Amino acid sequence: MNIKSKRKDLLRFINEYLEALLVHDHTRLKLAENYKATENGSPLILGEGIWHTVRTIILRKSFVDASENQAGFRGVLEEQGGEKALFVLRLKVIDNQITEIETLLSRKGCHPLFSPDTTRNNPLWDIPISESEQLTREELISIADSYFEGIEKSDGSIVKIHPDCQRKENGIKTTNNPDLLNFSTQAGIYRFDYITKVRERRYPIVDISRGLVWGIVVFDIPGTNVRDEQLPEGSLQHDLRAKPRSLLLHEIFKIEDGLIRDIDAFMTNAPLHATQGWSN
Repeated sequence: MNIKSKRKDLLRFINEYLEALLVHDHTRLKLAENYKATENGSPLILGEGIWHTVRTIILRKSFVDASENQAGFRGVLEEQGGEKALFVLRLKVIDNQITEIETLLSRKGCHPLFSPDTTRNNPLWDIPISESEQLTREELISIADSYFEGIEKSDGSIVKIHPDCQRKENGIKTTNNPDLLNFSTQAGIYRFDYITKVRERRYPIVDISRGLVWGIVVFDIPGTNVRDEQLPEGSLQHDLRAKPRSLLLHEIFKIEDGLIRDIDAFMTNAPLHATQGWSN
């Protein structure tokens, strides 16, 4: 099967999953006998949880890596009661059957940064990279990983990032935002010094033709590395820095000319030292 056909099939699996979710019927899915499924790092029993509560999908965007037989989806859901949630889905498909299902849900109260109403699909994601400028899968992953390496080492100089790079977290722009201490991207990396470890780094979906990398990581935040910036208890910055937790993240990187041009993350808090459930 050629790449174009594989991409089409993977998108079909994403759509079939979402259709089954909306009618609350997981038996429609083509599952491998030994499939694995998680939600926010914990085992997911299909038919439970979100399978009962989802009412409609407000925002949709799919990503495909035919070379790895994987596809991803990011969107905004509305659940029963009218509450909105940020939703991430990753599928792996082998021999026309789903072998892996990974989901992340971020609901109101799951993280101080949460704004489904301002979450948008980024037009940059659909801009193709000319064939002569395309990088290899390994090169793209290395560039995206430099961001996480810079955070863990609190060293922006090692991050391969465009000076005009923008970053959004759960629908909120966090670069050059006065409410967030005017974080810039490279120069502001040191402000993440409260994150002591970036672990379980995975890059399951890479779209070479568009310069996209889907990164999945865990941030460890022990709540002890807090610089004195006169942050009042209960403030956003205090909550981001001082509360012990781990942060489960799925981030989309747009890479152009060997530099990170845009970062868009969906995330949710979890107990300190929590896992994404896919490290083994």
